[in-house]
Amino acid sequence: MPYVKPPLKNRSLVMEDCYTHKGGTMGTRHLRYLILILVFVFSFADTIGAEERYPAREIQIVTSSAPGGFVDTTLRFMTGNLAKILKVPVIVNNRPGSAGVAGTSYVVKAKPDGYVIGCISSKDTVVTPATIPNIPYSYTDLDPLIKYAEDYTIVFVKGNARWKTLEDLVEEARRQPGKITYGATTNSVSHFLMEGFLRQANINLLHVPLRNIGETMTRILGGNLDVGVGSLTALAGQLKAGNLRGLFLASRARAALFPEIPTLKEKGFKEPVLTLYTGFFAPLGLPKNVRKTLTEALEKAVAEPSLKEKFAQIGAVIEYRPGHELAKEIADDYRRVVKMAQTMK
Repeated sequence: MPYVKPPLKNRSLVMEDCYTHKGGTMGTRHLRYLILILVFVFSFADTIGAEERYPAREIQIVTSSAPGGFVDTTLRFMTGNLAKILKVPVIVNNRPGSAGVAGTSYVVKAKPDGYVIGCISSKDTVVTPATIPNIPYSYTDLDPLIKYAEDYTIVFVKGNARWKTLEDLVEEARRQPGKITYGATTNSVSHFLMEGFLRQANINLLHVPLRNIGETMTRILGGNLDVGVGSLTALAGQLKAGNLRGLFLASRARAALFPEIPTLKEKGFKEPVLTLYTGFFAPLGLPKNVRKTLTEALEKAVAEPSLKEKFAQIGAVIEYRPGHELAKEIADDYRRVVKMAQTMK
């Protein structure tokens, strides 16, 4: 029988019948499912591509250190190497203030995509959480990538002081307990380090709370303070000029810049309860491939041969440790500082 073209008014009914015929509805559903699957696949492919392209733009390294200090200076030595390795710009974002809380909190709250990481010292990972209540982070809120540097903390006196050696100081302190003064910022790395030494030596020096190493140095040079404790990096110029004299270094080895200054261990004491060290940290939740890329780049940057000499020139030392060892060191130091802080109140 020949096909008869239906009237226009009935064509919609014919078309509807085509879609409701056997398999018609199922065909439409299959098409919808196929579209959804393709959208998902292409979206997933885009995500994979984005991860594989890391880093694709500028990386920001945040530090709570002010420009010019130990952390800031060693970090800037590292960023040049890091930029060459990762082939993207690497910039330093100094966010000092609030006892280091501002900069560290910024890293903790950052998006874990590898484009904001932190360069954070033991002051901010250990001392601040252990001594300041209700701060918005704990050391466990950070992902340690690597430890890369340690500052030599030095106990020093005025260049013409009557104490020529550590033994001279200890002997007089035992004869006259509490008469000799020392300056350090309260609840700083230097403060805990010095208190740990005084307990080992079984001597008592009068602590004078000061704002920073600059004030400590000024008071000693002015004859208004007996002993100071602080960063070798900050004191190198005055030590070279002979205006200050180092009695000992709280470090594992002597500093290349001042080989005449002995270590605390050489003088028969245990290693200090805490030292000033720094490392790189990421917010928690960093993707595995991003973390791997960052960590490998940081390890290559710290292994650059010229870096050792640059550090030595400012009185710092390369102290590499992988992330899991840094995490353990911070946890151990935190427990010691909490315990000591309870007895220093």
